[in-house]
Amino acid sequence: MDRVALLQVTSAWLVDFGFAWLVGSWFGRRWLQAANVPAASYQEAMRQLDLAAAGLVIASSAAAFWAATAVMGGFQLSEAGPMLWTMLATTSLGHAGAVGLAAIALLLLSRLIHRPGRNADGAVLLLLAVFTVTRASMGHAGEQGFVSLPLAAESIHLFAIALWVGMVMVSGWFVLDRGEVDRSKISAYLDAMSNAAMVAVTAIVATGLYSAWHRVGTAEHLVGTDYGITLLVKVILVVLAIALGGYNKLFGLPAAANSAEGQRTVRFVLRLEAVAVLGALAAAAFLVSQQPPSAM
Repeated sequence: MDRVALLQVTSAWLVDFGFAWLVGSWFGRRWLQAANVPAASYQEAMRQLDLAAAGLVIASSAAAFWAATAVMGGFQLSEAGPMLWTMLATTSLGHAGAVGLAAIALLLLSRLIHRPGRNADGAVLLLLAVFTVTRASMGHAGEQGFVSLPLAAESIHLFAIALWVGMVMVSGWFVLDRGEVDRSKISAYLDAMSNAAMVAVTAIVATGLYSAWHRVGTAEHLVGTDYGITLLVKVILVVLAIALGGYNKLFGLPAAANSAEGQRTVRFVLRLEAVAVLGALAAAAFLVSQQPPSAM
């Protein structure tokens, strides 16, 4: 893998990672509020993490544009810098990326201002939705325009993945690390998270099957091309994560409601699930740098 491809893959993964945290954080706040967890115990720490995640998305998006400019022009990275503004200003890819960047910049500004409330929360959710659609349009799904079934499926797929990845990261590495929160409130939070995970996984599987059929076409392409093999790796990691989530749903959550040990087990399984889905995101980032068989 050359430097351009490495930057393309790495920046795509970091964008997905930061965006997933922002989505998981948004929903995590709702579930913590619904469970009557005192806002003072998490609000400021979560805001700081959101600022870091938004900054990561902006910086990684800029790196992704740099790599995209090099790919489109056939340049080395050192030669692509002067052409970056031209790409942003004159191509549909650049226009979509600029809109997505503006959405995350506004989200970062809203977290800096820090005025919690229903209107502010609604605005942040809208910005996350705008970023999702623009990001989906920058990939293979956007080739048929903004009003198309592939783009709608990809947008739902990206947001559902971000929700799933984000919720397991926020829960496993933030919420369940806050030992001062009452166990009954944590159980209410985990129930809400688990229900949302079921919805997210259903959406991921449905849209993923559609996108795989649309881009791969045949079983021969699935096992006979680099794109298909990478897609299979992604599917295996997703299935592993679903299995871990299923364990928590059936066994972990009931145990967490009854003991601190059960809660620690749920946290451990959530962290394993997070590693699996982050691996799936890495596979998805590799797919960005490859042409699907249907386009060949």
